[in-house]
Amino acid sequence: MKPVILLCLTMLLVPTALAQLPAQSTVAQPAQAQLTKERVIQQVCQAPEITSGSEFDEMRRIEKKVAAVVSQDRQHHVYVALVNSEVINAWDNNFNMTSSMICVPVAMVHFMGDAEGELAFILSHEIGHAVDDQCKTQRGRAQAAGSSASTGAFLGALVGGSKGAAAASRLPEQRTCEARADEIGFKIYTASGYNPFDAAGAFGRLEMYSGDTGTGIIAHLNALGSDHPMTPDRIKHMRTLLINYAVQNASSKQ
Repeated sequence: MKPVILLCLTMLLVPTALAQLPAQSTVAQPAQAQLTKERVIQQVCQAPEITSGSEFDEMRRIEKKVAAVVSQDRQHHVYVALVNSEVINAWDNNFNMTSSMICVPVAMVHFMGDAEGELAFILSHEIGHAVDDQCKTQRGRAQAAGSSASTGAFLGALVGGSKGAAAASRLPEQRTCEARADEIGFKIYTASGYNPFDAAGAFGRLEMYSGDTGTGIIAHLNALGSDHPMTPDRIKHMRTLLINYAVQNASSKQ
């Protein structure tokens, strides 16, 4: 089993990470630093931050469990912002190779309801993006995608010429990076003590919401322009991760 990637969840005040404080710090922050932080969150997350309430408490509870696993890595600095948005999604923004911000709309928390484990996997997936240095560079993404990028470029050229080829060649790279984030996030997530099958539950919930349930040729054609793998494909990948997890657990107990 590969070692779990470790992460330090720290307070990110500015994109260049020039001013960082521990997430639980009680040190008073200058008004200008607070203003800078608010502007960064508004720009990246397209919504203001929520800093109190039951949803905030739930996110901090999840962060605490994850941080118990990933608290030794001082290389990556990630700030998790719960924001007042009705978007059912979550996303990571990498400012540079070491500093990132994860946006979690409050609507996503509501969508997951009382399924803390499912929400925890969503956060772990985004952390997977934040710590995956290979997917932060064009060269790294191309290497990760391998031959699938060349196939995508060929299909894109048939449809949209050189611009279509360039755009299509990026899609396999982005899909590969999504799969990598699933795998990295799954390792962090299970090491945090969450039920591994809740990760599959998160995909199932999103699949029912989006209607992305097809596996036939029409579904594959519709997915050609997406930067995410089809949800059924992600569920299939998740099943492989679950099987490997079960085998590794069984081996460790022998």
